[in-house]
Amino acid sequence: MSNERVIVTDQEGKSMAQHLAPAERELSAFVTAVHQLFGPEQARCAADNWMEELEQTDWISEAQGIDWRAVTIAAAARLVGRAERLPSQGFKFITASR
Repeated sequence: MSNERVIVTDQEGKSMAQHLAPAERELSAFVTAVHQLFGPEQARCAADNWMEELEQTDWISEAQGIDWRAVTIAAAARLVGRAERLPSQGFKFITASR
């Protein structure tokens, strides 16, 4: 087995890593903010939600400019959805342990 690197590029010659770097920054910022505001458990859930939203992105039609912020907004909506399930108890989250 060789140690050769395989680099996948788009039609403009940009590597996939160049396309994914903004996604990595967006995910990192989102998870960091959720962790600071709501703790590690919600940050893990938020990261999972972000990845699920990313999986639903139409990569073919949006390949030239995927709106990473839209992925974050959709994941944040899921976060709010979890918070809204307990309106009488204030802004608390439903956790898997309850």
